[in-house]
Amino acid sequence: MSALTLDALIDARLAALAGRSDGALLGRRIELHARIGSTNDRARELASQGEPEGTVVVAEEQTLGRGRAARSWHSAAGLGVYLSALLRPETAPSRAPMLGLMAAVAAREALSRRSLAPLCIKWPNDILAEDRATGRRRKLAGILVEARTTPEAVRDLVVGAGVNVNHTHEDFPPDIAATATSLRILSGAVHDRAEVAAALIAALEEWYTLWKRRGEGPILEAFRSMAPDLEGRRVRVSDGAAVWVGTSGGLTSDGALRVLPDGSSAPREVRYGDVTRVEEA
Repeated sequence: MSALTLDALIDARLAALAGRSDGALLGRRIELHARIGSTNDRARELASQGEPEGTVVVAEEQTLGRGRAARSWHSAAGLGVYLSALLRPETAPSRAPMLGLMAAVAAREALSRRSLAPLCIKWPNDILAEDRATGRRRKLAGILVEARTTPEAVRDLVVGAGVNVNHTHEDFPPDIAATATSLRILSGAVHDRAEVAAALIAALEEWYTLWKRRGEGPILEAFRSMAPDLEGRRVRVSDGAAVWVGTSGGLTSDGALRVLPDGSSAPREVRYGDVTRVEEA
């Protein structure tokens, strides 16, 4: 099983970016930890200390890894990729959620090349793999985006990613064993985690650069093509205040999900919370 070392990560990243002439941003500095509470927490700490954009924090193991909605993220040592990238986008706070969609598109693109099973995005930024035989979907990766803002601008933004790479079914704890998967399970092969991390970093940079140049359009187009539950699906929404069921009705121009609640004639725009297909809820 490949060890994720700093030298290997840098070498793989440089190989992945070979031939580019626009200069690398993400990974200008890579901070590697054998064991840490949370890469997102560390990246946010660095951001508050004035760390420049492009720094990436990588960990072999997280003891306090977390996902969206305050969920924990199983971060076993030596098996997955756990990293956080520090961005400083010059944009209004209202545009920050779009960078979560951007990260999901980048992750799905990078990981699809290493999976024999089709991958899709579950709004807003979980990466799922589908079992062709049963149609059942399992979680491969998750994205957590955290921003510090003022009323006028985003001060800094951390994009965290957790990817299950070389886990077997037995490596997952019982509470997620039925709903999680890994690249090893999907492809039948052990993967070099440094190369997976490098590919993820490269894809994030490419999509971030595209967003800065062309705005939301390309991200929304790609996201719609990768997320099959956006329209006409029976979904259950947990928005923190309540749990309700409705039918998905597409994305808004700023990345929210329209859902028509059962018994209502007026769709809601879901911006936070969890949205799951009814048959999977």
